[in-house]
Amino acid sequence: MLRRRKEIVYKVLVTKKKAVALQHLSAELETSRPELLSTLKELESDGLVELFYGKDKASIFVKAKTLADYVKV
Repeated sequence: MLRRRKEIVYKVLVTKKKAVALQHLSAELETSRPELLSTLKELESDGLVELFYGKDKASIFVKAKTLADYVKV
């Protein structure tokens, strides 16, 4: 079940072209923020997403890493 949740979250993030606020992603996926943040931290440790912390401590942004991030044209 956990693997499936990680796949769904990653696929949604890949469709986004830029970083997304945790609050918006939580609302879009209809998932609680703490549960989503836990999943995102696992994806970050797998090297699939980047978490950014905004100037305000309450703002967290996330962006999926894709091949374009690793390949320079």
